[in-house]
Amino acid sequence: MGSEPIRIDGSFGEGGGQILRTSLSLASHLCKPIEIVNIRKSRRTPGLMPQHLTAVRACKKICNAEVKGDQLKSESLQYFPKKVQPGKYTFDVAEEKKSAGSATLVLQTVMLPLFFAGGESTIRVRGGTHVPWSPPATYLKQVFLPMLGRLGLSSQMKVVRWGWYPDGGGEIVCSVKSASGIKLRDFMKRGEFQRLTGLSAVSNLQFSIAERQRKRGSQMLKECGYAADIVSKDVKASGKGTMLFLTAEFENMIAGFSTLGEKGKPAEVVAEETAQRFLDYIGKDVCIGSNLADQLLPYLCLARRRFKLNVSTVTSHLITNLWVIKKFFDVKIETKGQIGFPGYITVEPATTS
Repeated sequence: MGSEPIRIDGSFGEGGGQILRTSLSLASHLCKPIEIVNIRKSRRTPGLMPQHLTAVRACKKICNAEVKGDQLKSESLQYFPKKVQPGKYTFDVAEEKKSAGSATLVLQTVMLPLFFAGGESTIRVRGGTHVPWSPPATYLKQVFLPMLGRLGLSSQMKVVRWGWYPDGGGEIVCSVKSASGIKLRDFMKRGEFQRLTGLSAVSNLQFSIAERQRKRGSQMLKECGYAADIVSKDVKASGKGTMLFLTAEFENMIAGFSTLGEKGKPAEVVAEETAQRFLDYIGKDVCIGSNLADQLLPYLCLARRRFKLNVSTVTSHLITNLWVIKKFFDVKIETKGQIGFPGYITVEPATTS
């Protein structure tokens, strides 16, 4: 099967599914075999859950990989990729077991290798689109994909149907165009504030909930000196749910802030939590959000040149992802700042003697 696999301990650091997803993305793109052990060892239910298994099988499909351990609850995986093939792909998180697992995390796992597969691809993923502990599909559409565009990576995404927890059943479709490389840039200054827009969404509940979220969010932001153009929308879904999402655009950065509604949480609290997240961000001299930094780092490393990030919050998740990246790239990584506070990250190719 070729060279020896890169061995990765899935219990390192934050110890979650991001270790698996980053490893799969980079292994597929670089065509490097990997062996992951102790997958999600620190979680209440260790091993591969439906979302993680779908990501494994999605990567397996796009590069015809040889895989051992791709079953539910497996805590180890051997993955031997071949050349990534562009095409039209469909993946369903609930294919093997009913689940509202994140469709967006599956999409993000296969996007990186498909960008460099030499042709255009269309990826359709079914599952949870707006669920806890994962980026909502609105975030991908409003923030992640446009920021990839600034790196020279062209893509488009549509939310066909929303999928809330615990029902799932959502669907997203994303097309990615072939890219030859990365337009590397530092993320040290976000630049001038340009505009603030928002979406207050509701499914299978009274539309007045979305209106209350919109009104309270607009009011709180206005009191702090920010005019937000927020629209309320009744969105198609099989289950019930609400969300307020804010998109803040700056000269060099796009940032997203959201809160999902839940039973017993008033619409006004959903709005206040979302608005406060934006206010906390804009009140600091920071550039890239920690979640976006996590997501862009593997792409930035593909340029194999020095870059710097001014991060809103240094998180254990971010530190863990940097550890995974070092398994695939010969780079020096310098992190300044304590976990839970703003910081700086510098990545540069290691010098060779």
